[in-house]
Amino acid sequence: MIRNLVVTAVLLITFLSVQTTSAQFKIPKIPKPTQPKPDPSSAPANPASTEPAHPTTSQTMSPSDGQPRIAKDSILITTQRGRDVGGYEKRGWVPAIQYRGTGSIASGSRLSVDFSIGGKPWVSFDCSPETEEGRPGWSANCGGDSIPAGKQETFAGPVAFTIRLRNELQGTNVTLFNGTAKVVLVPASKGVDNREWYVDEDWRIPFGYVFWEKDPGHGNDPFLHVAFWVRGNSPDVEAHLFYQGKDIAKFSKPGNGAADWNPSLYRWGLIDGEFLGVYPDAPGGDEGYAPRFSVRNNPGNYEVKVLILGHLARSIKFNVAANGNLEGGVDSANTLGTDRVVIPVQVVGDASGPWDRSAWKTDAFYGNPLAGFVAP
Repeated sequence: MIRNLVVTAVLLITFLSVQTTSAQFKIPKIPKPTQPKPDPSSAPANPASTEPAHPTTSQTMSPSDGQPRIAKDSILITTQRGRDVGGYEKRGWVPAIQYRGTGSIASGSRLSVDFSIGGKPWVSFDCSPETEEGRPGWSANCGGDSIPAGKQETFAGPVAFTIRLRNELQGTNVTLFNGTAKVVLVPASKGVDNREWYVDEDWRIPFGYVFWEKDPGHGNDPFLHVAFWVRGNSPDVEAHLFYQGKDIAKFSKPGNGAADWNPSLYRWGLIDGEFLGVYPDAPGGDEGYAPRFSVRNNPGNYEVKVLILGHLARSIKFNVAANGNLEGGVDSANTLGTDRVVIPVQVVGDASGPWDRSAWKTDAFYGNPLAGFVAP
């Protein structure tokens, strides 16, 4: 039987290894980074001030007009086998999609996604938005097995999709996002009909994110997070944070060893690492967690060096402004609908296996590349 090709997701605060298909990891639902103390629900800094009261990210945030918007960096398209037809498996694939959004959705509204091939409509389905306690905004996960049986396609190539918000009570049908997924066919083995389809996500590898996130297991304090992508099944990863040449903190993620890791597999996983003890504003005295490093008090250039199976594999650089803001160097004209700062990721050495190093130029964010972004 044709197995599911793409892994649709488990929460990715750890590196995703749970799979819903054989082709991809699911993107974790990384919550929108919270502002450091005081509580993020508190009022913003005085607009007349030239310096924010607390460190923030410098990535352009979504306008605060309450209108619904899609977080572009949360969208994930995967391929699934689809429902059987009359008890028999039909060859091909159907799409599944997940994404997050912000803003209010009026009563009577419906989120939906339309997919088309070669300019012709293929499948359309509704998405029910969900909210999670303690997390801002909403999310949706739809398609896949909810698509009627017999809709499978064997097509490989560009597949266009549109996320819409319609309200028949108000007579509106608004387009929230347009994109194109690049579907690739894995040829069958000799003498065996085991063809597979997957969405090529190599464009993700040069993209990383830096942000703050509260940790409920450690006093609900905000710590620095850095996230980046790897291809293949999950490897052993260790990352070190450097400031002015000094190794100040690290995190590690267990995974497959050298004998089992295969970076050639059609899977992509996000590694989200927390640097425990690296605060926007560290507590005084012996409170908090070592190394009790305050980013706001230490502006300048930072670098994260990543070891995969003990070999240097990534270099991720970002800057902290004099007011404590995280900066990634990507053009502020980009509005991703997220507070995470986008940072370029340099792939070092040959430990990462084969991948398309130019895919980010055209395929990033499903055909919506970022202005000002250049892969190292």
